[in-house]
Amino acid sequence: MFKDSEVRIGINVGKAGKEDRGITKYTRSILSEFNNVGPDSHFVLLHYPNSSPENNFGLNNAESQALPFTDEHKPLVTIINEQVLNPLQQKGLDLDVVWHPHNRCQFLTPVGYVSTMHDVLPIAVPELAGNYLNKKDKMLLYQSRTLTASRADVVITASEFSRQEIIKHLGVDPKKVIKIYSGIDRNVFKPKTSVIESKRIKDSYSLPDRYLLTTGSYAPHKNLKTLVDAYSQSNLPDKNVGLVMVGPNDATGYRIGYQELASYVQELGIAEKVRLLPSVPLADLVSIYSNSMMFASPSLYEGFGFTPLEAMSCGVPVVASNTTALPEVCENAVLYANPHDAASFANQFNLLLNDQDLRESLIVAGNRQVLKFDWKETARQTLEVLNNVAKSRK
Repeated sequence: MFKDSEVRIGINVGKAGKEDRGITKYTRSILSEFNNVGPDSHFVLLHYPNSSPENNFGLNNAESQALPFTDEHKPLVTIINEQVLNPLQQKGLDLDVVWHPHNRCQFLTPVGYVSTMHDVLPIAVPELAGNYLNKKDKMLLYQSRTLTASRADVVITASEFSRQEIIKHLGVDPKKVIKIYSGIDRNVFKPKTSVIESKRIKDSYSLPDRYLLTTGSYAPHKNLKTLVDAYSQSNLPDKNVGLVMVGPNDATGYRIGYQELASYVQELGIAEKVRLLPSVPLADLVSIYSNSMMFASPSLYEGFGFTPLEAMSCGVPVVASNTTALPEVCENAVLYANPHDAASFANQFNLLLNDQDLRESLIVAGNRQVLKFDWKETARQTLEVLNNVAKSRK
């Protein structure tokens, strides 16, 4: 039997990022379980200079090592750093395998390497990524990180939808692309509905007593303008049910989307009923979920779908897009609507508003559905892939 202790596993954690990013949530959640599923493994955490992970994320038998470059260079310099300096460092550290958990691939492969590709949105639907990749050098950087995926020993992704997208758009051998579902931390995402907590969270963020919620970024593919249209067409405004949006608005594409949405809400004359919030602390986010009346995920493109699962885990009924990975992940635990048709979402909101039995049945179904997504199992399968790649390279 191959021993975990024989393997030196490098993990490119970058900055170990901002907590409101889905990729950071993915990385940290898996790392937090590695002690439980691979206690004898040796990990080398590769991070940007001055971004050393505190306590090595709690990993036993781990060391941290700064990457030989920062993330503050222009795209062309970053390409050289990632595609040349990074592989050279991996070889120098005598790694058996390196894992990029965040959409990074490399052309030179001196050691085994595994990449997690969360989606291929900018290649599959480039018009939805214009605010991110609005310059040729930025697109070139993205392509250097993705079009080299065929060089990977294994590409991990979080849904069968994304698996097929990677095979189709990146030309990766289907045998190399492995689906491993992500998880939900049910110890964190759980109902928090005490009267005192409800008052605190509503006062802190000036939230209405009842509201439709969506979370995530203000990126174009999140389709939030359609959500605003659906909300305004539904019966929710007349019934004093507000609309609350929460998510990062600092990166270029997010900021543009946030500003455009704020202007659109003003144009429709519903600004007093809509709250556009930036990222909030995790504990507050859970409370905002728990106090919502219903949740919407109108996204045009998702490689997995954390946010509807988080809402389900907090005991909230969900309306989601009937496209990409969302039906695969949510199954029969949500109501579905056409993300290209605001009226489709509006109709589902009206159903939930008027049918308490439907709301309760979706809450029960949602509680069952989230049980299928467990970070410990995600970590176990991921570590198994890493060890197998290391073994094949020895």
